[in-house]
Amino acid sequence: MSRPARIIFVPGMKPKPPERIHRQVLGRCMRAGLERVDPDAAAPLRDGARCLTTAAWNHAFYRRHRNIELDKRSIERILEQPEPSNGDIVDIEAFARRKTRILLRMGHAAPLFSSLFARRSMRLTVTETHRYLMNWGGVATAVREIVRKALVDAWSVGEQVLLIGHSLGSVIAYDTLWELSHGERRENGRISLFMTLGSPLASPMILRGVQGARLSGRNRYPEIVDRWQNFSARGEITALHPRLGPHYGEMVELGSLEALQDCTGFYNHYRDRGRLDVHTSYGYLITRPVAESIAGWLQTANAAG
Repeated sequence: MSRPARIIFVPGMKPKPPERIHRQVLGRCMRAGLERVDPDAAAPLRDGARCLTTAAWNHAFYRRHRNIELDKRSIERILEQPEPSNGDIVDIEAFARRKTRILLRMGHAAPLFSSLFARRSMRLTVTETHRYLMNWGGVATAVREIVRKALVDAWSVGEQVLLIGHSLGSVIAYDTLWELSHGERRENGRISLFMTLGSPLASPMILRGVQGARLSGRNRYPEIVDRWQNFSARGEITALHPRLGPHYGEMVELGSLEALQDCTGFYNHYRDRGRLDVHTSYGYLITRPVAESIAGWLQTANAAG
């Protein structure tokens, strides 16, 4: 009996378009990336992206949607130019060097940085992350339930699952996986591939705040993931510590995970209305390393089915 493949995408922070619209745009970007590396792998995303589910937690967190019209021109640009230009690379490298100098100067002093030196948007990001980690008003419980339901729905019909978490969505996904492994509502389903994009999971605040952080051994980590691939583009600010292996590699040593791979050094050249934004999910999905990973998973999942 065949086991269809299901891709579940957990968005990052900030308001997103309504779920149906957001899923269509994500599916379009994912399909464009796949068609560059393996046109056959893109087939499941050509028919309305039925294999793609978005765990749309953002409206529960922010109580508003983003107007997709704000992003259309930027999305069209990167779809038309999927490879970075020389100018894009120059801008990204300059930004990456400035970021490194700032971090060295600050000594990675997060409280001082966020209160005195960060832009307003960075301070807001820290505040929203803290709101999630502290579960203010039960908001973390509510958004994890959205991810949990998407996973349980897929498992209930025997689907193989690729779980993709972008930005804070990777933290929400990780916490949900821990709860499904060790919490009161455990499940027997598995994630064949957990993919994180621009993830802050290695930042000190989040390392201290994720589910299981105070435990040790296998109880500290999720137990239902086969493989984990982490992607962090050049110049990332949200993923200040781009490599997760040094912090979560113990999962492999303990046998909780087959492999954890970090992929860094590639370029996300998305521009938000002209302004460079190396963190956005639309840009990540079009990059060759991410597309190759998704294509490889789809090939394996279809062969197994």
